[in-house]
Parts: sequence; C-alpha cells; structure tokens
Amino acid sequence: MGPTPLALLLVLPLVGTLVLTLLPAGFSSARIRSVAALPAALQVLLALICWQHPPADLQLSWLPTLGLSLDLGLDGLSLPLVLLCGLLTSLAILSAPADQNRPRLFFSLMLLTNLGVMGAFLARNALLFLLAFELVLIPLTLLIATWGGERRAGAAIRYLLYSAVSGLCMLAAVLAFAWFNAAGPGFDFADLASAELTPEAQRWILALLLLAFGLKLPVVPLHGWQPFTYGQASTPVVILLAGVVSKLGAYGLLRFGVGFLPEAWTAWSPWIAAAGAISAVYGALNAIAQTDIRRLMAFSSLGHMGLLVLALAAATPLSLQGAIAQMLAHGLIVALLFACVGLIERKTGTTSIPELSGLMNPLRGLPFTMGMLLLALMAAAGIPGLAGFPAELVVFEGSWTAFPVATLISLIASGFTAVYAIRLFNRVGFGRLDNTHADWAHTLWSERAPAMVLTVLVIAAGLWPTALTGWSEAETAGLAVRAQPFLVGASGPTIARSSTTLVAVTLPSAPELLPS
Repeated sequence: MGPTPLALLLVLPLVGTLVLTLLPAGFSSARIRSVAALPAALQVLLALICWQHPPADLQLSWLPTLGLSLDLGLDGLSLPLVLLCGLLTSLAILSAPADQNRPRLFFSLMLLTNLGVMGAFLARNALLFLLAFELVLIPLTLLIATWGGERRAGAAIRYLLYSAVSGLCMLAAVLAFAWFNAAGPGFDFADLASAELTPEAQRWILALLLLAFGLKLPVVPLHGWQPFTYGQASTPVVILLAGVVSKLGAYGLLRFGVGFLPEAWTAWSPWIAAAGAISAVYGALNAIAQTDIRRLMAFSSLGHMGLLVLALAAATPLSLQGAIAQMLAHGLIVALLFACVGLIERKTGTTSIPELSGLMNPLRGLPFTMGMLLLALMAAAGIPGLAGFPAELVVFEGSWTAFPVATLISLIASGFTAVYAIRLFNRVGFGRLDNTHADWAHTLWSERAPAMVLTVLVIAAGLWPTALTGWSEAETAGLAVRAQPFLVGASGPTIARSSTTLVAVTLPSAPELLPS
C-alpha cells in the first residue's frame, strides 16, 4: 500500500477542525460533538487498515537546509499507539456533555491535540517529532484554562511551565544529536540510530531525554503538575491527557533512549528502574490517602507509570513487549476510570469521597456507572481476565531477571492498588444515601456509551491478551539491550556481544507484525 493512509491520519483532524468552523449556527452542541468525533473514528479505521496492509513510508522534503523533512512511517511500536490515540480521542469527544459550552472551539482544540500526538507517533524525523511534541502543548493548555475546574488557571499555568521545560530539554537533545555526531549532522531516525557519539555525549543527551519524557509521563520527582492538572481538567481533556498524551513520554523513552542510546541506557538503567519503583510506591500510597476521586485516579496513574518505567529500564525483549502492553492497557483503563468519574461528577456535582455514599443503590443511586467503575478498579488492580493483568504480568516477568529488587518493590506497590480500590468503592458505592441530596437522575444510554465501549475493550483485552502483547514482538526484540535468559534457552536466538550489553539480534519465534 502507498503512503496515502499516513497522510490521511494527519489530514483528518485538520479537516475536522475546518469543518467545525464552517458548520451552520443552528447546529446543536450534540450534533457538533458527533461531527467532531468522526475524524478520530476514521483514524481508527485507517489504523486497522494499516495493520492488515502496511503502508509505505511517506518522505517529502520540507526544509532541507535545516534537516527537516516530512518523513512518516509506521511499525510495531507506533501502530498500536496510533490506534489508541484515534480510539480515545473519539471516545473523549463523545464523553463531553450534550450541552458542552463553546463546542466548536472545545472540539477543535481536542482535534488539534490529536494532530500533535498522531504526528509524534508517525514521525521518522527528530525535528518533525519535536514540532508535533510541542504542538500538543498549546491546545491542551487552552483546554485546561478555559474548561477546567475552579482552579483551572493555576492548573493550566503549571502544566504550561512543566511542558515548556520538557520541550526545551527535547530541543536540546535533538540538537545535541546533530552537534556531537562524528558522522555529520542528521535528524532522520536512521541518522540518529547510526550516530557516532562519545560516551560522555551519550550521557548528556540521555539526561536531557529523561527530563523531557519523564516530565511528560510523568515520573517521580517530575510529577508536580499531574495530580493538580488531572484534578482540574474536564473529563474529556483528562481522558486525552492521561490516556494518550502521557504515552508520548513512554514512546519517546523507548524510541530515543533505548533505540538510539543503548549503551548509555544500560549504564543508567539501575537508576531508571529505581525511579520506576519509587513512582509505583509513591503513587499507590498517595492514592490511598486521597479524599477526592480525581486526585486518587491521578496518583493511581502515576503508580502505573512507574511500572512502565521499570519495564523500559530492564529493556529485555519481554519487558519491552510488556511496556507496549502496559501503554495500551493503562490507556484503556485510565480512560474508563475518568469516564466513570465524569459521569458521577455530572450527576452528583462532586468528586469528594466523604460527600458520596450509596451510589450502588438501585433506585436513587448510579448502579450502572458504579458497576463500570468497579470493573475499571479491578482492571487497575490487575485482576485476571481484565486488561491490567496480562500487561503487568509481562512487565514483571520481563523485568525480574534484570532488576529483581525493583521488580519486587513494584509488585508490592501493585498490590496496594487493591487497597485504595476497595476503600474507594466501599465509601462511595455502599453506605446510606443522604436523603437531603441524593435525588440524582440516572445516566442516559448516550452518556454511558463511551464508558461502555471502554468496558468491553478492557474485558476483551483481558480475555485475549495478544491484543495487548502481539503488536511489537519483532521490534522490541531488535531494540532490547539485554537478553531474556529463558527465551534464549527456548528459542535459541543469535546473541551479539558488545563491551557493555547483550543485544538480542534475532528471535525466530517472534512473528513479524508489519511484513515488508
């Protein structure tokens, strides 16, 4: 297949934004919402077509004197994230209320955020990746500042400052790749993969990358913006922010850190694994202590990002495969959690845990929404049969041989998830209803629909784990900086030794997702 689908993936949100501005004045907010969700839904369809019929790379000269080219491509690392981006964008738009305030501007900014994230996942040029990476900042800041909670201005400023530092670090890292490359400057991913860098230059570049993408994930101690912003952003925005935008950080660490700087990554990996374990424990313990559902979900997300960082630090074929699975599983689960919280907030007017009780009451509560919330909490806790279990299992199994202590700590932290899940559901779902306030209307089917789709996907991914783990076996095996001992014994891969790492070159048992 030609490169046309890659261009369409970027053109669709632009066309959608233009169409929204041209809609007649008589269009209702609900109809505008439906129109806005269509481009993202078409992206999902295009991604599925690309899965079955891999497109050729798109290479167009843009600013050759600067080394910037419109170089787009898909592989087993980016394809599942492209699919996740389109899916969660469409569901986030549909989760907005039917009477959304200033709908044209709101949904246009949502589509522009999608454009930035999609461009970063498709980019095969570091400068193009940087442009897309920075594009996300503008619409998200406006979405938080305009449609957030009572303290939305502070949340938007905090997000803006942290993201600006992230972007500056990314710019410095990309320029350093060119300046310190003995083979000559170049910004295409092929040039970065073959760059001739001194060990000292690799260390400095990796430090910048860790700051840039660690702020985007985020990971402790670079998480200062996350709980406050997640608590103040509106439900559609936080679904996009937690489910999709945060994956830019993980994807960047995998693509740039593990892929382009394997020796420096190996040297720093014990510290990266420690940061992942600390994030897992810190997020889980803080989630237990929260009295607001949104902040609880924010710290829960921070803890699961710690597991993702651990998997990337281990960098075995299995742990990197687990990292992709964890990105997908976390994206679905956190989107479902915040979709349910958004429904609760819309009907009750609060997300304060002490002010809520008895929502499982079949007559005056929100039993259907609470049922979906219970399933999402079970998935976050890693209950077998749901999406969180296979992802965490592969992460722990793949990381154990490289960092047993950090893996054990993260495993214990994962067990704390059940503590705050049970605590939350017990306080909010059960107990006596407050007769002076508990007169809430049940959610409509149209309001439940996005959460219901996510619920089905979370169950399906748990019952069919290859939906999470089967995308990127060949790519992650090629990127791994450590061999997986039991995989070596089982399939007999060819191992190439270097002075610092064991690099798995071929794994005969790993099927090609995207054949050439």
